[in-house]
Amino acid sequence: DKRRKGVFGPPFGQKMVIYVDDLNMPMLEKYGAQPPIELLRQWLDHWLWYDLKDCTSIKLVDTIFIGAMGPPGGGRNHITPRFLRHLNLVSINEFDDSTMSTIYNSIITWHLGVKAFPSEFTTLGQSIVNATLQIYKGAIKNLLPTPEKSHYLFNLRDFSRVIQGCCLSNTVSIEDTDAFRRLWVHEVFRVFYDRLVADSDRDWVFTFTKEVTQRCLQRDFDVLFSSLAEKDKSVTEDNLRSLMFCDFANPKADFPKPYIEIKNVEKLRFLVESQLEEYNNMSKKPMDLVMFRFAIEHVSRISRILKQPRSHALLVGVGGSGRQSLTRLAAYMADYVLFQVEIGKGYTSLEWREDLKRILRKSAESETHSCFLFTDTQIKEESFLEDINNMLNAGEVPNIFPLDEKQEIQDAMRKIDKTRDKSKQTDGTPLGLFNMFIERVRDQLHIVLAMSPIGGAFRSRLRKFPSLVNCCTIDWFQAWPEDALEIVAQRFLEDVELSSDAREGVVNLCKNFHESTRMLSAKFERELGRHNYVTPTSYLELINTYKVLLGKCRDKVSYQRKRYTIGLEKLDSARSQVSQMQSDLQALQPQLVVASKEVDEIMVIIERDSIEVAKTEKVVKAEEVIANEQASVAKGIKDECDADLAEAIPILESALAALNTLTPSDITIVKSMKNPPPGVRLVMEAVCILKGIKPDRVNDPATGKKVEDFWKPSQKLLGDMKFLQSLKDYDKDNVAPAYMKKIRATYIPNPEFVPEKIRQASNAAEGLCKWVRAIEAYDRVAKVVAPKKAALAIAEGKFAEAQKSLNAKRAMLKEVQDKLQSLRDKFEENTKKKEDLEVQVDMCAKKLARAEKLIGGLGGEQDRWQHAAESLGIQFTNLTGDVLVSSGVVAYLGAFTSVYREGQVSDWLKSCRDINMPASEEFSVISTLGDPVKIRSWNICALPTDQFSVENAIVVSNSRRWPLMIDPQGQANKWIKNMEKTSNLHTIKLTDADYVRTLENCIQFGTPVLLEDVGEELDPLLEPILLKQTF
Repeated sequence: DKRRKGVFGPPFGQKMVIYVDDLNMPMLEKYGAQPPIELLRQWLDHWLWYDLKDCTSIKLVDTIFIGAMGPPGGGRNHITPRFLRHLNLVSINEFDDSTMSTIYNSIITWHLGVKAFPSEFTTLGQSIVNATLQIYKGAIKNLLPTPEKSHYLFNLRDFSRVIQGCCLSNTVSIEDTDAFRRLWVHEVFRVFYDRLVADSDRDWVFTFTKEVTQRCLQRDFDVLFSSLAEKDKSVTEDNLRSLMFCDFANPKADFPKPYIEIKNVEKLRFLVESQLEEYNNMSKKPMDLVMFRFAIEHVSRISRILKQPRSHALLVGVGGSGRQSLTRLAAYMADYVLFQVEIGKGYTSLEWREDLKRILRKSAESETHSCFLFTDTQIKEESFLEDINNMLNAGEVPNIFPLDEKQEIQDAMRKIDKTRDKSKQTDGTPLGLFNMFIERVRDQLHIVLAMSPIGGAFRSRLRKFPSLVNCCTIDWFQAWPEDALEIVAQRFLEDVELSSDAREGVVNLCKNFHESTRMLSAKFERELGRHNYVTPTSYLELINTYKVLLGKCRDKVSYQRKRYTIGLEKLDSARSQVSQMQSDLQALQPQLVVASKEVDEIMVIIERDSIEVAKTEKVVKAEEVIANEQASVAKGIKDECDADLAEAIPILESALAALNTLTPSDITIVKSMKNPPPGVRLVMEAVCILKGIKPDRVNDPATGKKVEDFWKPSQKLLGDMKFLQSLKDYDKDNVAPAYMKKIRATYIPNPEFVPEKIRQASNAAEGLCKWVRAIEAYDRVAKVVAPKKAALAIAEGKFAEAQKSLNAKRAMLKEVQDKLQSLRDKFEENTKKKEDLEVQVDMCAKKLARAEKLIGGLGGEQDRWQHAAESLGIQFTNLTGDVLVSSGVVAYLGAFTSVYREGQVSDWLKSCRDINMPASEEFSVISTLGDPVKIRSWNICALPTDQFSVENAIVVSNSRRWPLMIDPQGQANKWIKNMEKTSNLHTIKLTDADYVRTLENCIQFGTPVLLEDVGEELDPLLEPILLKQTF
């Protein structure tokens, strides 16, 4: 708090303690001082600092300073006496043996009691603590740190890890005391053995553990592990590789899963492979892994670390050893959430801190454990490791959260705190809630660091950040053992077309190449002081390069050999066909003469018959003209008749339509009329006249005379049920002239006899009126049309006779034409037969001439072609060994000088001959993989013409990885620039300000890039590009 101007301190009445850990860790600057220490010394000298903005003094009061540090050495520096003079020095000695025994005996006794182990385990627990103490003290004494073994640092955390591992047991997983002893040996090996790098150190731990087991646990080591060793043989260090305890052997077990001993490694491998398959099905980035025993060992080790509370892992190994892949698999099997940061172009400490905050919050706010995987290739700034060091040691990064985010964290923790048991709840204060957040992070976040031991950076980082060793269980990934190399080679070569013996030989040679290159690298370092690292990635590169190059070379040689064999086949075919063609030619000549004679004879017949056909055609055409004229006359008469009838037909159709509208009820109404209107009477009279019905003679009431009355007959007519149908069927073409005369004289001129007026009297009568008038109109037209119809009948008769005569003539013409066409078809057939024979004779003669010319011209080439085909056949067989050695050169020997390379190639060829692997006597990488045209173009682009330079160019062009060229004289640089000049080559350096932008553009547009002046360390941004991580 601010007391007054320039004076700060804790609240009144209180004292503040400032605690600084690892006081002597700050690096020395150029002149030997430690700036953080100098700031503390200034404060202890004058009790104040100065504000950098306005240089005003800042005085701190009521504060007590406490510092802690380890003894100088191993990255810790000496503190200046000018600073130490202000402090009271207190030295804290290590615990003595009795104290440590008391502490860990209490822990393991409590565990055995809680888990309800039998009483004999209690005594064994005390023996295990005593044995662990001896292992711990022996390791401190014998496994001393050196520059190459800077991680050989042991403290009480390692002691605790062994006991903690033993406390993972329960009565289900530990069946007897021997199983508990085996668990202890397993934990000792995981803590002390797994970090060792030298064979002598590993042998010492194995031997010493064997002695301690006999001395403290009262059990013979060979008897204890007899199930791992061969019958009647002692247990070896390699046998203990099969000693594994893990919690994922039974996926169906309830949580917490038992930590059980694995008695069948093969069964465990199937289980891990099934888990890997599940992971690949769910992940966007599937992993193509071969789960050999070496991989299963490390998966179980990583799973063990993740299972233990507040545990972290430091995985050390060269690239391609499987550190990241196995961590992902182990986290998946443990149902942990995996976090990993992604390094981008503008990734700085700000983005790093944001990622850390996200990881810390997700780890604490969720109920599932999480795993943070961080690799040394992601260390863009060394401050990243400072934060990791703090997280490993304290579970937090000091002052990483601002006040607003801290408040959000406290609110989230408050919700979680309320759900917990009351005995475990905090006091609800902000400090208590934030401490709960830190505790949850420490409990639920497991950090896995993957680092490479190559170079001095690893040793330097361990020295600067001691928590990397103190707070992590170290798992050093050794070189792949022989069984791992064999299984991987068998897996990746199973789809290559090889015989079983050849495949077995290739697998053995791959292992030989890998191991021999490791020995050559050691020799290379001893003699020239130059390092070359043989990694599992190199081994995979050897196998994949072999598969690709073998396919290419086989296709190339097969194509060349096929050309020669086809040529030889053509020559043999030509020889065998010459005699056949000569006999064919002799047989075809008589057939051609006969065909020509037949064609000439048919041609004479066709000319004679063509004259007769022409005469018949002339007669038929004349009669067609006459028939057409008669048809034209008949058509004219018919058109006139149709024109006249067109006037009356519509009237008749309208009358019939009117009749169709009438119904029997309408007729009944008319019939029932006692005194019909005049219009109705008039219509019915006309209908009766047309129907030929005579009227009744009745007395006229007015004059008393007899008059004609049609009403009574009309009623009878209307009473006929078929009255309407009789009108529709009326014979309109044969109306009696007397009837029609009377209709025209009496009714048609009558002004009252029109449908419009009749409608007023009756709708039915209107329809009948229309019918009468239509019959009259039709009859009038029909009388005019009748003579024309008679003339039409006469004309049509004449046309029919003419047409009959014409058809007879046409039939006769068709018969003659068909005969002529038959002759023509026969002529064409014989002509085609003659032409085919001529073509066959000509083709046969030409083939005979060409065959004789081919045999004469290429007869001398047959021996050369035969020799070339045999040579290529031998070369195809030898490709199995030649391409394997060439792939070894591409994958392993690029960094070696010519002397070392030639010697190694000679040794490899000798190994090939020792196992009868097909290989050329005069082997050469240039002859196997080189293309003379391409090599010539390289030489034109300034590539030196010596064999070593050409081999280097072949390595560059055939490697699946990016080439890193060691080029002290600039020859490769000049060659690349000349060769890629036309492809718009871009040259960049890591020191260029815009090299990332240039690299992005080149990736986007597919243009080549040359990265110059590469040092020992690369920008982490290049990692996904170098690994070709495309998605």
